Amino acid sequence: MTKVNTLHRDLLQLTKSEIVLLEAITLVAGFFIGHSLEHTIEWRHFLFTLFGVCFLALGSGALNQIQEHQEDAQMERTRSRPIPSGRISVNFALSLVITLFALGVFFLNLVSVSVLALGILAVISYNVLYTLWWKRKHAFAAIPGAIPGALPILIGYQAAVQNLGDLRGYYLFAILFFWQMPHFWVLALKYSNDYDRGGFPTLPVAKGTHVTRFQIMLWCLAYTGVGLLSVLFFPTGIIDLIGSIGISAWLLFELYRFLNHPEQKTWLRFFLSINFSMILYLGVITVDLWSIFLHSRG
Repeated sequence: MTKVNTLHRDLLQLTKSEIVLLEAITLVAGFFIGHSLEHTIEWRHFLFTLFGVCFLALGSGALNQIQEHQEDAQMERTRSRPIPSGRISVNFALSLVITLFALGVFFLNLVSVSVLALGILAVISYNVLYTLWWKRKHAFAAIPGAIPGALPILIGYQAAVQNLGDLRGYYLFAILFFWQMPHFWVLALKYSNDYDRGGFPTLPVAKGTHVTRFQIMLWCLAYTGVGLLSVLFFPTGIIDLIGSIGISAWLLFELYRFLNHPEQKTWLRFFLSINFSMILYLGVITVDLWSIFLHSRG
């Protein structure tokens, strides 16, 4: 039983399941924000999309750990991962990746060609362009590297509307895109020594702490600005308006505290604030849209 539990934990760590969970949450938000409230929910499309993206994301996370296992072995934060620690072999991990990718393609193909294409784009942009090129060569790799992280919500929205020309899906994509720069660079600040040992020229390693903090400020301001624009894209009301203003004000306050008092406590508060703000931005849009619909039905 102990070996089974250990293998289970290793598989969760290998596939970066905690990141996949967050991607699943954004996909669900995208689907229910995009779903036409006047029509019955297409549960088949929803579940196939959710399964497909989760399988692709799990496989993509495992493939990333195969690609970076030598670098992971050099970094204190990652040397205990299943492959560099020797608990899981590269061949076993590769077999798992192939299986997960096959399942992901199978389920997304049952939804639509456009949904499948977006899923494949997410894998290529993360495992090829970001992992093998951008991350290893460029200090600002987090900017193009934010594309795969923002695609799940667009995939969820596309599964609901089946219209790649709908700008509202790209607005949701923008929320996730702008969110990732302050999210990642705050982490990069904390683990800059690890990234340096691993040979990754992240922004703090290549440009220093001052530049990184300035970029966090710029991108956080842009992110909160994008969060305030939802009323221009969706037929929402007072819940979304007041909610987005409150979320932006709260996050800017935490940004101010972080920039002026960069000790451990404010770092953690700001990091958690960034992450919760993204969920809250999506939450107030969803609640507002569905409350309007449920009120009209009542």
